[in-house]
Amino acid sequence: MQNIHLRLRTSTWHVTRQQLLFLVSGVALGALVLQPGRVEAQEANGSTVLEPIVVQGKTAAKGARVEQRGYVATQSASATKTTTAIAETPQSVSVITRGAMTDRAVQTVADSLLYSANVNGQRYGNDPRSDYFSIRGFSADLYLDGLRVPQIANQTGGYAGFRVEPYFLNRVEVLRGPSSALFGQTNVGGVVNMISKDPSETAGGEVYARFGSYNQKEAGFDVTGPVGADSNLTYRLEGIIRDSETMNDFGKNDRFAISPTVRWSPDEDTSLTVYGAYMKDDAGQVPSLIPALGSIYSNSLGLTIPRSFSDGDPSLAIYDKETAYIGYRLEHAINDDLVLRQNFRYSYLDVNYQNLFGNGLSANQRTLSRLVYNAQPTLNAVALDTNLEYKFDSGPISHTLLGGIDVQWQNLVNRTGSRSGPPLDLFNPVYGIGVQPAALTTRLDQTQRQIGFYLQDQMELGGLRLTVGGRQDHVSNDSDSTTLASGLTTRYRQDDRAFTGRVGAAYVLDNGLVPYALYSTSFSPVLTLAPTPLKPTKGELKEIGVKFAPQGEDFSLTLSGFEATQQNVVNRVAGVYYQTDEVRVRGIELEANATLWDSLNVTAAASWQDPVVTESQTPTQIGKMPYTVPKQQQSLFVSYDLPMPDSWNGKLTVGGGVRRIGKTAGDTANSFFVPGYTLVDAFARYEHDRYSFQLNGYNLGDKTYVAGCNTTTQCYYGQGLTVVGTVSVKW
Repeated sequence: MQNIHLRLRTSTWHVTRQQLLFLVSGVALGALVLQPGRVEAQEANGSTVLEPIVVQGKTAAKGARVEQRGYVATQSASATKTTTAIAETPQSVSVITRGAMTDRAVQTVADSLLYSANVNGQRYGNDPRSDYFSIRGFSADLYLDGLRVPQIANQTGGYAGFRVEPYFLNRVEVLRGPSSALFGQTNVGGVVNMISKDPSETAGGEVYARFGSYNQKEAGFDVTGPVGADSNLTYRLEGIIRDSETMNDFGKNDRFAISPTVRWSPDEDTSLTVYGAYMKDDAGQVPSLIPALGSIYSNSLGLTIPRSFSDGDPSLAIYDKETAYIGYRLEHAINDDLVLRQNFRYSYLDVNYQNLFGNGLSANQRTLSRLVYNAQPTLNAVALDTNLEYKFDSGPISHTLLGGIDVQWQNLVNRTGSRSGPPLDLFNPVYGIGVQPAALTTRLDQTQRQIGFYLQDQMELGGLRLTVGGRQDHVSNDSDSTTLASGLTTRYRQDDRAFTGRVGAAYVLDNGLVPYALYSTSFSPVLTLAPTPLKPTKGELKEIGVKFAPQGEDFSLTLSGFEATQQNVVNRVAGVYYQTDEVRVRGIELEANATLWDSLNVTAAASWQDPVVTESQTPTQIGKMPYTVPKQQQSLFVSYDLPMPDSWNGKLTVGGGVRRIGKTAGDTANSFFVPGYTLVDAFARYEHDRYSFQLNGYNLGDKTYVAGCNTTTQCYYGQGLTVVGTVSVKW
């Protein structure tokens, strides 16, 4: 075997509920017209929330892990790795509660983000393989319980991406802006941190059945409680099974998933939670790549590509994925002021991907050229985070000091092959032609190792909250690319070091107003499906804003303005990875959440931004918009518990939402733009005793729209009208 070695270095006033209603209504109206619950555990509703979790002990993250019905959360652990009031955190934070997820009947993590400010949860439509989403125009980083979920090319999606089951989650937290000073590998846009459900000390359970569009049939269960009487062990076991087709011919959305969790709490100072999950997915034919001519624009033939069109063939429609993870969370209060935490997880992914898809349009505007593709990736990853939290006073200043070390390791082995496939008539397709798989020709073996040391001090002096943090990372990438026929191996190694920091200040006023300012930097090494290592991304954020969270009211509002700049932004077009030298996004965001009269829940959001390429080795790209990044987004979602006569002995909840995504660039040259679109969703739920009946509808107008494009021949239809009914029983 021949080897080639390369090395790269690369004043106080009272606020009434009526005033709050007026305020949040104004936010909602502004969000939709202007275009260029408390954290306490409450009675469960919907099909997924069980009895409230009883949180005890000094080490419990009070509030940050409690299941809740309302839309307003007051605490988050994502921004600081400590349980800190969201209103006092000098950064824009959103929390999608379990109650909000239930009302919307979310079936993916991306679904839960559709009503959050400046989060694009469907950049490429609805892809059953992975979740694709961005924050502030940049690919988001995905975390589960504070540990990074393995990602390829710094993106949550892709055919080798993890897709965590949302039924297993208690909440989803969105932290806008970089968090490298604590987490290490993050992009400048922000982090999505998924929080798992915890075991409950109260025995309970749920089973549900769900039926919907595209022949969806699904069932699931969730049981929890103590292990025996007077036990210091509690457990939770959840599972789902789904059989479903998709909008595209030959597509599937089948899933089997199960997740066990056990918590040991020997005393009020210590808890050890051991958890795991296994998920098996079958997506069949992947979503179609369609040209802009015939979807966004009329072609010369006057014909339109139908939404159900498949660019593949049933004889070669294979996408099977197995993912699994196992880990633990340990907390121990050494004394009243000192807490030790350790978080560990091992993750595994294996994919069999053999498909046929479009990759070009002929001059007659109806013949689609196609590529036969074969990929067999396997990924193993380990993450370990250990930290100490110490509370102390220095004169009049109260400190919460956090110091820690985390280690991340992941190995990706991917065998691939491709060849030209038979062409397909877009408007008179012939299927079932017996396409043979592409032979595997290349083997890629990549290993990434990262170690980081971080320190953060949260200081409090009167109403002033000051957060200062820093982190030093060392990352190495080793990559072997082998041509299978010849055995020729090319080896690459890349080492990178970086320091990232964060300085934020907030001032808490008696009336609930909290102005804040933030400066933060980011650093993220890149692991791709290509053999040559890419440069790490580096970013910088400047942000100012004001939050409003009046004490004693279930209401929160955040208004922020920001400038985010990232270097070496990773893009992938036609299977090729490349990096844009620098992208800058300036914007304004507004988000409000409220629970009023214990019966009305509202979430409203709006964002306006200016994304632009500021530096590039391709001069024609400078000044252009990055593709799939909207300049504006607005949304409103409301749920209301209708007054019911006593004779009904039940509860009726109705609600719905409107979401607007502005136009986006269709390619790097901005040669065309994808029109914006507005979608309407709705739901109704009746609860009686232990039973719940819920109906959800998405895109009620059955609008045909394109969610996004990479090039003139790579566009993706958005999801059409979808209706889902859920029946559940709790005990």
